Amino acid sequence: MRTAHLFGFVLASWVVVLLTLAPRLTRAADNPPLSAEEQGFLIQAMSDNAAQITMAKLALQKSQNQKVIGLANTVMHERMDLDANLVRLLATGVGSMKPAANNEASMTSLQALSGDAFDKSYAGLLVRDHNRIISAYECSKANSTNLALHNIVRKAVPELQGNLMVALTVLRSSDWAPAAHQQVLTATDTRSSKAMMFMGEPLTSIVTAPW
Repeated sequence: MRTAHLFGFVLASWVVVLLTLAPRLTRAADNPPLSAEEQGFLIQAMSDNAAQITMAKLALQKSQNQKVIGLANTVMHERMDLDANLVRLLATGVGSMKPAANNEASMTSLQALSGDAFDKSYAGLLVRDHNRIISAYECSKANSTNLALHNIVRKAVPELQGNLMVALTVLRSSDWAPAAHQQVLTATDTRSSKAMMFMGEPLTSIVTAPW
């Protein structure tokens, strides 16, 4: 009798364990490893984060505009948090990424500016970069098969869109000085001759217009 009770107890314990593990095993089966394209997206996203953090730190050093300072703080902390999540997804544990050459050119141009010219140029570069970054994240969100990556990207898109909206408000402020700002954008935007669009309007018209 005692043996039968013991056997029943062990069997019931195993049933509980299997029921507990089953959802996790199902999730693991439904969450395939990162594809080569997904890994490429992660590495590019981390490089973009590094560039955004570097520019944000410069903005915190140079700007006296409270809206710009608030935007730079938000960008810096959100990108750091995003980077921490992205690194955990990469099996190789890739560390901090070096900003791409075009971002180094942006930094060189920004360092030579001050006051309103710096603020508008920084905001304009954020608008330009976020337009591209958001498009890449939306594409990843639509095509990613990795559940963890999909969730990270889905959470990041509204944050990126919020940063873009704040940067646009900086550009639309009344004390506009377009010359130096437009020169920075022209000098640093060497990726493509094709005009990017935002909400149906050419991006160059948004970031250089005399708001």
